[in-house]
Amino acid sequence: QYLPQFQQVWNDCREAAIATDLVTWPEYPIRYVQQPRWAREAAPNLYFLYYRAPAAFDNLTPVEYLAPPIDASLPAAEQTRRLEATNDSAIKLNHVIHHGGLGHHVQNYHAYRAASRIGQIAGVDCASRIALFCGGTMTEGWACYATELMAEIGALTPLEHFAEQQSRLRMAARAIVDIRLHRGEYSLKDAAAHYVGQAGMGEDAAQGEAVKNSMFPGNALMYLMGTEEIWRLRRDLKARSSDFSLRHFHDTFLSYGSVPVTRIAARMREEDSHAQ
Repeated sequence: QYLPQFQQVWNDCREAAIATDLVTWPEYPIRYVQQPRWAREAAPNLYFLYYRAPAAFDNLTPVEYLAPPIDASLPAAEQTRRLEATNDSAIKLNHVIHHGGLGHHVQNYHAYRAASRIGQIAGVDCASRIALFCGGTMTEGWACYATELMAEIGALTPLEHFAEQQSRLRMAARAIVDIRLHRGEYSLKDAAAHYVGQAGMGEDAAQGEAVKNSMFPGNALMYLMGTEEIWRLRRDLKARSSDFSLRHFHDTFLSYGSVPVTRIAARMREEDSHAQ
């Protein structure tokens, strides 16, 4: 039941988002398949994306999500290790909500219909992270906000909510490491030690995170900055409105595509002021 679990959780999360009127959920199907064999030998040595944003103008459906592979050909101990790594919480929080569901997948759909050409293409995955750096606070900020949003509507179990909070702690630690590493204040060893001491990460995971920081200067900041700015904008507009609608807020916000959240926030505040 490993692979069907992905699709079942996706269906459940979609129904929860629609039932609580969070966002206009598009008819934009996704299919979870096991990572193909051509990618399996190379993937452990790469920063492998299980969900890669489709090209903006391909109209490709359904989108295939390359789930971590587990099959009977693997030794029993390795099957168990992989099942523990890709457990129910990881499937829901990472593979469904953040990437394949309300997070990147839904945001991509809306972005591809944005009026701005840059907004349409900036968040598409290229050889190294997203196509244009300006799209980062939206793509990653929204995906992290989406996970917090699902917690807000009660779609996470207490343990999943705890795991989501742990991810937020790691996100804050990554932002600090990003700055200190690229200012020359941290070595890779210092960065890994920060993750172990401040975010409770294991040594291997901390080393991997530090290496990823070194490869993508400024990238780790985008998650925290984007998420915080979305919450700030939401609180601001809600305080001004007597009939605030989460769905209207989210649909409007996503309609701008993958451009900096601060620019979207400025435009939405300006339009709200005119409406007032």
